[in-house]
Amino acid sequence: MVRFYLQLVASYELYNSKSYKESYLEIQGAVKYLKKCKFDKLNVQYFDAYYHITQATNAYVALTLKIDSEKYKLLNDVKHIKYFNRYEKAAIYAVKAKIFMEYPHEGNELALKFVDQARSLDSIEPEWIVIWLKAKGRVRRYDDKFETPDDDEIDAVKMLSTTQSKLHILIQATHVYEEAGYIKKMTHDYNESNRFYKLASDITKRAIELAKGDTKQLIFILLSSYSSYDKSIMSDLIAKLKNIQNSRVDNFLGFYYLRHEKDYVKAKIHFTRGKDAGNFNSAMQLIKVECLLHSVNSFPYVQSLNMMYDNFPTPSRRLIILTHILMYYNFCENNPSEMMRYLKMYTDQEIDDTLKLRCLAYTWPLFTINMYFELNTFLNILSENVKKIINNNWSLEEKQIIDNTFERFNKILKLNNNDIKINVANKTTAHKKHESWRKQRVDLSENKSNKSHRHQSNSKYFYRNTILEKNVDLAKKPSTN
Repeated sequence: MVRFYLQLVASYELYNSKSYKESYLEIQGAVKYLKKCKFDKLNVQYFDAYYHITQATNAYVALTLKIDSEKYKLLNDVKHIKYFNRYEKAAIYAVKAKIFMEYPHEGNELALKFVDQARSLDSIEPEWIVIWLKAKGRVRRYDDKFETPDDDEIDAVKMLSTTQSKLHILIQATHVYEEAGYIKKMTHDYNESNRFYKLASDITKRAIELAKGDTKQLIFILLSSYSSYDKSIMSDLIAKLKNIQNSRVDNFLGFYYLRHEKDYVKAKIHFTRGKDAGNFNSAMQLIKVECLLHSVNSFPYVQSLNMMYDNFPTPSRRLIILTHILMYYNFCENNPSEMMRYLKMYTDQEIDDTLKLRCLAYTWPLFTINMYFELNTFLNILSENVKKIINNNWSLEEKQIIDNTFERFNKILKLNNNDIKINVANKTTAHKKHESWRKQRVDLSENKSNKSHRHQSNSKYFYRNTILEKNVDLAKKPSTN
């Protein structure tokens, strides 16, 4: 149903931007998709609610486009909401919640209100509980990322884990237990931490049994649960998936061997396979592994990153690549001309300046350096070195370019942390989901947000419909119309 929700969002946003024809095509796609969906016996009662939302939206857009013959036909096919039972009304609220969860923080707050209404009408529907857990977790983490899940969240998870057999529901249960375990570990409550991690591992093992060897389901379990790092679980999953060609699986296994087994040879094998399949994260981590197997000075570090720059044109990814090149010229090789050339490339990227500042502040080196590294370490070092470099003996032409680069770099530096927190949440919504405690799970770009060099910075990425990415700006405040 993910595609269904994203098509609704795309249709609504296209309509709000007055792209009515595109909105009409998008909502018709949602209608066709819904007709192809097969609902199991437990969820067939919600079909009327889903159908009501899509057809009512379809009719509304048709009315705007003055397609009269279409709007009356559509309205005749729609069951009026006053005839809905409480379960169907609950589904309406739940769909609204799912839609608002595609927006930044304010959307999550609205989603939580809607799903609370859904649960007040149908308190035991597991799908609504899953939506509620996701929305509640996001709101809680936004306010305090190290706040332990509430008792009502733990109670809901306990109910789901003992009564449900659907994999996506069980995995959501593991997420809450894993989060609780992680936070308890950070607060040095190790007994409680181990208890929650044990609960998560038990559910993951049960999910593997329920998958019955189904490759797609096993991959879903592997990529979705931090419990997969349990050695007994990993050995089981690796045995079942060792011959699978999947770049995300290779990226995950590469990280597992890199961080947990310290087996850099096996990590290199999987990251190489992931890179060859076009996986950005694998390509980046492969360079990290090469720096562990060889000296950074004996490995073609900058050349490898330049190849990545050519292969990955997305500005957000190029920021990461250029940051690592800048680190090389600050820590490994003293070459002012090259450093300023790459800094100019960095400031020239067509992306919001808050993202440029964030990348410099939150990125850790791919190679080992003999110094304590924390948030803003590289940003401060780069700033000091650039100030020294501008006073070098440059030619007139070079001086003009460097002064312009320095001016643009200073503009980025003047942004403050509040600008980063607000704007980054808005600007990156269409590319990936909110950042959360699960950044400790999969180290994708070596970006880290804590103050310890040993902290594992990991992330669970959300892959969106390309139509949504092209047509929808979710950075604006969500409309409740």
